[in-house]
Amino acid sequence: MTSEPRHLALRDHPEGCSLAMRVQPGARKTAFLGLTADGAHWRVAVAAPPVEGSANQVLIRFLADAFSLSRASVRLLTGEHSREKVVLLRGITAAVATARLTQN
Repeated sequence: MTSEPRHLALRDHPEGCSLAMRVQPGARKTAFLGLTADGAHWRVAVAAPPVEGSANQVLIRFLADAFSLSRASVRLLTGEHSREKVVLLRGITAAVATARLTQN
């Protein structure tokens, strides 16, 4: 029996890696809050209301800065109108993204 990795939120993708998140809009500050208990999502607070895509725009800008990517390299794959989202981070591997997330 093989053991599953502790967190499944970051996965390699043909164009880079995908990041599964549970987003909390309307927060005071945009920041990573850590993994969910099951490791399936990174929790992210977003300092924007969930109105007319403004939280998604702030999230994409935040992720681009956090991973040193252009905004065009961060694409929302699923969850446009949901708290649970999956984004594509083009040009970096899951291992590199994990290292950047865990160094903070």
